[in-house]
Amino acid sequence: MWSVLAAMLATPALAQDRGARGDDASFEGAQEDYKPAPKNRLYYSNASFARVNPLGLIDIARVGWRARLSTKDSVLFQDTYAFIGPSTLITPSYARLGVYGEAQLLAIFRVFGEVDYVGYYGTFDQVLSFSDPLARYSDLTIADLGDQGLHSSRSGWVLTAGFTLRAALGPIAIRTTPQFSRYDLGLPDGDVAFYDQVWDRLAPDGAFMALVDSDMLLLAGKARIGVRHTFSDNLDGSEGDGGMAHHRVGPLLAWQFKDAPPGASANQWTLFLLSQWWLQHPYRTGNEQNQAMPLIALGLAFNGDLAISKDVP
Repeated sequence: MWSVLAAMLATPALAQDRGARGDDASFEGAQEDYKPAPKNRLYYSNASFARVNPLGLIDIARVGWRARLSTKDSVLFQDTYAFIGPSTLITPSYARLGVYGEAQLLAIFRVFGEVDYVGYYGTFDQVLSFSDPLARYSDLTIADLGDQGLHSSRSGWVLTAGFTLRAALGPIAIRTTPQFSRYDLGLPDGDVAFYDQVWDRLAPDGAFMALVDSDMLLLAGKARIGVRHTFSDNLDGSEGDGGMAHHRVGPLLAWQFKDAPPGASANQWTLFLLSQWWLQHPYRTGNEQNQAMPLIALGLAFNGDLAISKDVP
């Protein structure tokens, strides 16, 4: 996502590929009756999903100003925009509040960034920190350390930045979204990393991690049917279990129930299902856990306009 985003902060983008066109449009081509989106919009989006292997329950909400960047009737420039506004991410174990911004500079290229204040409640074995960046962090280890009362409430900052490249040939679309995140939690003296449940890895405190979601999709009316590969790694040079790169791959399915022109208060309702098998992970590929068990995520995304300008050319 995200992805997510991201990780799953990337999944909600399934509900935004249409941009501001008519019911049957998608980013791979232009319509003869193309109309530019309103110049200014008070826009919001929301995505919620539940996940297993590892466990997770997340709601991501954003609201802010979305400004049209171009009125050119061309494949590359239709529906380009900039967006900025407050963002929240809420889970049973922590919450984030920050500012999110993105810009669709071309139909094939989007950039995004976010700065969040994060607070952990000290529940669900969060946060567990380690003095060794190569420490073991399997599910059983985390549960055992949590039972010992070693988790604690903590707060700090998260910086995220990334971009999306996408293209299409007929009904086949491809998309890749690299993103980079850095946590600064001010861990106890001597501790240099902590277990992050969303990334499912030992996250270095004060150093960047990378995550890349790559999709190939068949766009068939309201359905999106395809496959997603996800890669993640730490960028601090750590090795061993804590520094191992992760790979997983599997089917991605989405169904969009509604796709109205700009101005709808609740639009692009999209149900999505992701199932990925772990190809590389220190504990989920046969060492402690059967590799046949995939990561499974099920969620719902939607967006809408709370207000739009009347100055559409």
